[in-house]
Amino acid sequence: MSDTINSSNGNNNNELTDSNYSITKEEEDSLKNSIDNVNININDDQDDDNTRYLKKRNKKKIEKEKGLHRFYKPPHIIKNKRTQRTISFVWGVLTILISGTLYGFSVISNEVRDRLDYSQTDIGLAISLGDVGIYIGLTVGYFFDLFGPFYTSLLATVLYIIGYMGVWGILKGTIINNVYLLSFFLFLVGQASHATFTASIVPNVHNYTIKHRGKIGGILVGMFALSSGIFGIIYKSTFKKNNDVEGYLLFLAILLSSVAFISAFIVRVVKVEGVEEPEIQSDSDDADQLDNSIDKKEQKLSDQFNQSTEDLTISGNSITNGGNIGIDEENGTSSSGSGSSSDNNKGSGDLNSSDVNMQKKGGKLKTLINNITNNNNSLDSSSYKLLNKIEDFDEVAAIGADLDVERNPNYLDGRRDISGLKLLKQWEFWLMWIIYFFAAGTSLMFLNNIAVMAQAFNRPSSIHSDLVIIFACSNLTGRAGNGLLSDFISKKYSRFWCVVLSSFILSLTHLIISFELDALFYPATIITGIGYGGMVSIMVSLTSLRFGPRRFGINFGFLAISSASASLAFSTFSSKIYDSLSVDGEKCHGTHCFRTCFILSFVFNLVCIFIGMFIIFKHRRNQLRGK
Repeated sequence: MSDTINSSNGNNNNELTDSNYSITKEEEDSLKNSIDNVNININDDQDDDNTRYLKKRNKKKIEKEKGLHRFYKPPHIIKNKRTQRTISFVWGVLTILISGTLYGFSVISNEVRDRLDYSQTDIGLAISLGDVGIYIGLTVGYFFDLFGPFYTSLLATVLYIIGYMGVWGILKGTIINNVYLLSFFLFLVGQASHATFTASIVPNVHNYTIKHRGKIGGILVGMFALSSGIFGIIYKSTFKKNNDVEGYLLFLAILLSSVAFISAFIVRVVKVEGVEEPEIQSDSDDADQLDNSIDKKEQKLSDQFNQSTEDLTISGNSITNGGNIGIDEENGTSSSGSGSSSDNNKGSGDLNSSDVNMQKKGGKLKTLINNITNNNNSLDSSSYKLLNKIEDFDEVAAIGADLDVERNPNYLDGRRDISGLKLLKQWEFWLMWIIYFFAAGTSLMFLNNIAVMAQAFNRPSSIHSDLVIIFACSNLTGRAGNGLLSDFISKKYSRFWCVVLSSFILSLTHLIISFELDALFYPATIITGIGYGGMVSIMVSLTSLRFGPRRFGINFGFLAISSASASLAFSTFSSKIYDSLSVDGEKCHGTHCFRTCFILSFVFNLVCIFIGMFIIFKHRRNQLRGK
């Protein structure tokens, strides 16, 4: 029996090794054609995979190119990008420096009031509507978002000419004397100021990396505050000596329109290598959804890292013709050899430990991906399919690198792109709106009444311009200081602590001067300027960082409505109280003329402190919940 089986096996072996089998010529040609068809199909599949891969990469690249770089930019005589960025910043500083002249209108407010025979309520209304023009940014902000800095600067040029020439015409008597017409012209000047402010600050801030934007923004916003002080000095040292208010207004119309016009050709968004926007993680209607997604990202990274490294190592063997691509677990670098598989397994096991360094893991995965994609000479169809997967793995690696950032109290900075109706659904936006309403409104009330307060304490008229200059310099200190401070503390503490600090400064100062203003007039001017400047600076930064730069113009325009309406409300309220306390239409004298206003200011800024702390602890609670 066994012999039979062996014999049978032997026969089969003989048949299998028989080399005498032959095919006809027709069969051979048919077989070659079949093989060619298979190769064509494989190549077609490979081309399709290649096309899909390239389309996917190009789509992501196009997405990154969207945003501020879409705007028209006139040709620049200088080709070096970094030089363009420097020139843009320097001229942006100059442009913003001339944009805040309306803040210093109180320097000439008494002369305008007496020349036109207005009451304090009338001139207060005109100045307040000018402030409204500065802070109603929805109009020029939306214009900027549509057309960019070039056309926005040209619009500002026209508005400056119409606005200041209109005020000049009223004082000269060539235009009818009407308080509402005066208010309209000052409103146009305010709109021009907001236009040059936006057209200068948005491009220049976003020409630098996100870690420097608080400082850059603080410097630029500070120049806006310093504007009133510089032009106060110019008026005091030249035009005031001859009581030439009309000449001063004509000077402003020519200077401001000229600087704004040149700015259109110089200030721009410059695409500098190494300066990129952080990836948008969410355009969610609620920040809580992003708060609570951190643990999900950790789980996604943990689940897919093991699978991705295994797949990449297997494919890496085929791409490098048999060589193993691994990761040096100690140094986070790639290595080739037989030990790479165990290294990957070791890395996968480490990922589940409680002390895992997500950023290091993300870097290791990226290293492995780079080693595979660099060996692209022999990529086959399966390799291109893998490269499509790599895009997903690259996203996972980025998640790992971002997890440490998301544990930062300012983890939302630059990670959302929200505007329009979505912005109006944000609880964070509305709390910022309330804070800005109270803080900016009470501060502008102080600024707009500086000349009146000086008169109430029988100070000489020459002190008016001095006080405006002092307020401007302290305002600059607050804006630049808060910008630097917010960047300095941002890795450990929420930027909203800067909001709390500014509110505390205003609240305490106005509580004290509500009982004794005369002796503390100068210190109160300095400290109020610092508190107000700090609030403006941090609000500008938070608007860009928390809601995204792409629609900064309209977003800050929505927020600035609060300060515009507050300026009108508080200034009108304080003027009414002042007029009511004046005897027989004469001037009011003493601290009691302003006590009610400053007590209310103390209360409102105290509310801002609690709102700011609520925002801080709400985000902190959401972070803890996400762990």
